[in-house]
Amino acid sequence: MKNQFRLLASACILAAGFLIRPAFADQGLTIGAVYVGSVNDYGYNRSFHDALTRVAKDVPGVKLLEAENVPESGESESVMERLVQQGAKLVIPTSFGYSDSARKVAKRHRDVAFEFAGDGDTESNFGVFFGQTQRAMYPMGVAAGKMTKTNKLGFVIGVPIGYSLGNVNAFQMGAKSVNPNVQTVVVVTGGWSDKAKEAAAANALLDQGCDVISMHVDSPATIIRTVEARGAMSVGFQSIEARELAPKGWLAGIGFDWTPFLTQTAKDVMAGKFHGRAVYEGLGQMVVIAPFGVSVPADVQELVNKSAAEVVKGFNPFTGPITDNRGRTVLPPNATVGADQIGRMNWYVEGVVGKVQ
Repeated sequence: MKNQFRLLASACILAAGFLIRPAFADQGLTIGAVYVGSVNDYGYNRSFHDALTRVAKDVPGVKLLEAENVPESGESESVMERLVQQGAKLVIPTSFGYSDSARKVAKRHRDVAFEFAGDGDTESNFGVFFGQTQRAMYPMGVAAGKMTKTNKLGFVIGVPIGYSLGNVNAFQMGAKSVNPNVQTVVVVTGGWSDKAKEAAAANALLDQGCDVISMHVDSPATIIRTVEARGAMSVGFQSIEARELAPKGWLAGIGFDWTPFLTQTAKDVMAGKFHGRAVYEGLGQMVVIAPFGVSVPADVQELVNKSAAEVVKGFNPFTGPITDNRGRTVLPPNATVGADQIGRMNWYVEGVVGKVQ
């Protein structure tokens, strides 16, 4: 593996300011991946890099091209076009903001398969996919609710969209299921990747007495390092490899494992069987739980694993009656929020300290 990464690095070329990384195979399928950040972020971008690296290693004939730090602007269209011109027959635009650019390039190149990490309509050569994290955050809340000593949890989110609100809500509901006195304090940074604001947000939560912090930002690295430095506990998000950043305070975390899906996608393209479709998978599929930290006792691990197993079997924490943090009934008895409705969520559950902006 070390030799492979050296080969990857030594073969890098710079094109129009974006790093293009060719790797592994000399012929066969070329996959082009576009990342909004660095593949070394211990978060969202790394989750794709790690998965595609495994695909390129395990599937004979696959070559991987990666473009890092590509803005969610018209420039991304140029990057994707360049990947196609370099031979990519499968393009993976990994950020929601690439949607318009990806669709334009896909329409110009009907012989190229696109798998967009996001949502929207599908076409014959354009599929959409994503991992559903919201229900998976429920067992993470169980871990936090059992381990907190102050009964105050913290949650840093980049942008208060329905998906991030859903993560916070499931986290709080999971924590409350094992600790009725717990609350979750939310701080919004206003962007998905702002290290200075993320550090400030984590410190602000710690200063308020929160002793377990989780997050929904592109890279959890800054927050986890800040929490670890101050002797508090963290619950990770995006990549399970983030546990490396908190040898003492790591409790648990969820991350994306795109490998099975992208492996099958690559094989479908190579076999001429690709057809764009919408694929959304949750815990036990595209979403996995990281190993527990050394401080998590066996009985807590058992509770978390039991909760996770219930989610895998179909348990939906977004089932009424649910009251929001303003005292309103947002879900009457037996009403549910399905996976296709999470993006429209605009409320925090009771016990969350924060305001939907």
